[in-house]
Amino acid sequence: MPPAGDDNTMALEEKVFKLDKRIRYCGVLDERGKVTSGGMRPGVKSLEPDEEAERIDLQVVLTRSMSESAQPYLGRTNYVIIHRENVMFVAMPRKDRRTILVSTEPSFPLAKVSAVFKVVETNYPQ
Repeated sequence: MPPAGDDNTMALEEKVFKLDKRIRYCGVLDERGKVTSGGMRPGVKSLEPDEEAERIDLQVVLTRSMSESAQPYLGRTNYVIIHRENVMFVAMPRKDRRTILVSTEPSFPLAKVSAVFKVVETNYPQ
């Protein structure tokens, strides 16, 4: 597990941003939904106020924990996609109880989510 803010985590954020200009955010959330590293793409403004961003992060982590009971039967969750009118979220749970959260413009192609997942798997392995 890369510690918060180290070179490996920064490399992950930079590599994810390089995939597509429509990627807005890449961050690592701890098990309580707190951001431990990462952030918005430089020059991109968040759509929601900070207080709401914290609630959204917590919702992502809760979604992850709710799906864990099915893991023995269905396997581990690779990623969860939440597609909203103004943004798309891709949440990728890790074995260390952290979650990689990526947000994109809604026009980001679903077919490219696998490329994001591959970069995360390569640079922040299970």
